[in-house]
Amino acid sequence: MGETTERIFGITVLGRTLEHLGTQMYKRRDVALAELVANAWDAGATEVSISIPLADDYDPAVSVVSVTDNGLGMTETQVDDEYLVIGRNRRAEGQAAPNGRKVMGRKGVGKLAGFGLGRTMNVLTWTGGRSTSIELDGQALKADGGESKTLEILGTVADASGDLPYRSGTRVAMKQLKHKTPPDINGLHQALARRFSRTVVGEMRILINDVELQQPALALSLREPAEGERTEELGDGNTVTWWAGFSKTVLPTELQGFTVLVNGKTAQAPPYFFSVEATASGQHGTKYLSGVIEADFLDDGVDDESDRISTDRQEIDWEDGSTQAFKAWGEALTRRLLRERAAARGKAAEKTVLDDAGLAARLEQLDAPSKEKAKKFIQSLGSADTEPEKIIPLADTIIQAFEYRQFHDYISELDDASDDPEQFKRAVSYIHGWRLLESRALLEVIKGRIEIVEKFFGMIVNFANETAHRVGQDNLHDLVGRYPWLLHPDWQVLSEERTMTKQLEEWGAAMPGVRDDTRYDFLALRGDGQTIVVEIKRSAHPANLEDLQQLERYVETLSQGAPNVRGAFITGKHYALTASTYASWMARENIELLTWGDVHTRVANHYEHYRAILEGDLSKDSFARHAREVAMTRNVLNSGTAYRTRAERRDGVGPQDNEFRLPETRLAGGGPGASGSDSSAEEPTNPNPRPVPRPPLPGPFKGRS
Repeated sequence: MGETTERIFGITVLGRTLEHLGTQMYKRRDVALAELVANAWDAGATEVSISIPLADDYDPAVSVVSVTDNGLGMTETQVDDEYLVIGRNRRAEGQAAPNGRKVMGRKGVGKLAGFGLGRTMNVLTWTGGRSTSIELDGQALKADGGESKTLEILGTVADASGDLPYRSGTRVAMKQLKHKTPPDINGLHQALARRFSRTVVGEMRILINDVELQQPALALSLREPAEGERTEELGDGNTVTWWAGFSKTVLPTELQGFTVLVNGKTAQAPPYFFSVEATASGQHGTKYLSGVIEADFLDDGVDDESDRISTDRQEIDWEDGSTQAFKAWGEALTRRLLRERAAARGKAAEKTVLDDAGLAARLEQLDAPSKEKAKKFIQSLGSADTEPEKIIPLADTIIQAFEYRQFHDYISELDDASDDPEQFKRAVSYIHGWRLLESRALLEVIKGRIEIVEKFFGMIVNFANETAHRVGQDNLHDLVGRYPWLLHPDWQVLSEERTMTKQLEEWGAAMPGVRDDTRYDFLALRGDGQTIVVEIKRSAHPANLEDLQQLERYVETLSQGAPNVRGAFITGKHYALTASTYASWMARENIELLTWGDVHTRVANHYEHYRAILEGDLSKDSFARHAREVAMTRNVLNSGTAYRTRAERRDGVGPQDNEFRLPETRLAGGGPGASGSDSSAEEPTNPNPRPVPRPPLPGPFKGRS
């Protein structure tokens, strides 16, 4: 057995060592460990084992991190003359790595990476049956180290212990650890896997706590090339080998972007995008892009002048003239990849929408320019990496904006944002989430109704005809037919101009052999179950007894088929009646006499109030219910007439707010009918009729509205 001796070693700091050793150089665990693994490669190791304390056992004061390799190891002389010369350029001295490998190290400072992990670093190296052990104190080195100054270090040389894991090798153990938090073992696997080429990992096993280095499992939606790597010329005589792909999900930061490897080891740490991430089309895709570029030509020299890589192997000197062709190629590659991915995702989003029968049909109904722009917007959603489950609802919002012309100001805003898919997605999400289109539609409905009310007022004061006498003529009947809510906001108008016989037949109450072809103007329901038969006359018409008796006959006839039928007579202020006759009709409980002025005041007050409520709470109504009305209102206001064609009259009355139903049990069926009174009606005002022919008509009466 050989003799164990103590020996004084000397560590020499040369040249620009302290500059290379910047205090932050090896602050990160993965960067420090990568340097120590690279040293193992340069020592010819085929296996390197990293021992990391687990989270539950981690204590910076006593925990140890170690890196052990099966490389050639060092003799005591090599330790003194080579390892402990900091800043030594082994390439300049012509020293090659074993096994024909390219040397990764160059500056001679990577051996001190352990000081990024711990305050002390114990080095045990063995070869030829003998081992050498030294311990370096980082603080002492920083305090006493100087340019070309040699520090004395006490070491031990002995026979190699029988429990060492390999015939030869080196173990570097870091103690008095600097990091307060325990290491992330999975994160170290990811980081180290990206810092070494497949060639290196194929020739040298790297283990962390006895588990072989785990390559990141990337679920890629796109990859170029589909398998393996591609080699390309840069135009300056140099070549690179690369691959890139896009993950289906957002990548951890360490896996994003390119890592540039030189001689098998990181030279440009990820995430790196050749500085185009802020300007490239589809730049949001950088969160999904991962790739590797091998550019060995960047480290093919031996002198300092040819050195284009930072000391800590984190960054390439992109200002160096020899890197310009590489940088231009990388910028073009990155832009192209991001642009192609954005286009592919945009097309996928469009396909998702077109596969939805409802949305596809609505797109087809748009005019050609609007359809193309809507598709462009939908593609922008896909380009912005919109979650698949959100494509359909956001596309629905986009199509809505094109379907209704009053939203084209939104389209202009969206068009301005569409060049930036992320900004565009946010804009559409806000419009969808805040229900801006629905809110805007409801407000348009109310604004439109108020304008119709004003048109209604103009027709009243200008004595518009009751019905049309020629095509295109404005008239009260057609205006009310289009907008039945004008009669009363709380009524639901069921039908118009139907004969007594036809109405009773519909109710199943017609008398055999009896036919009555007189027609009411409108039939409506109230929420309390009353059926209202409405007779209208133009405001200049002096209502006479025959007019009122006709309405009375309508009420009596329709009462055969429905319970609680009442009449409403609407005209101007003039009645061709005696004062007593007028008073008796005013006292009737089942017939209400109204002026057009009363009707107008009631509906105007209602919608002014309704608009105020809408602006505070838009959740009480539906958007689709008013879509037809918005378009119809624009046509009426633009044309200046509410005239309806015969086909439009056959289609029935226009949209309205209430949806009452007739009582299911009819008097004709023998059962009792629904009845009730309007408890919310206003108190009566006393009439003061004047002599014929112009008795005044009072306001609403008790039991009426």
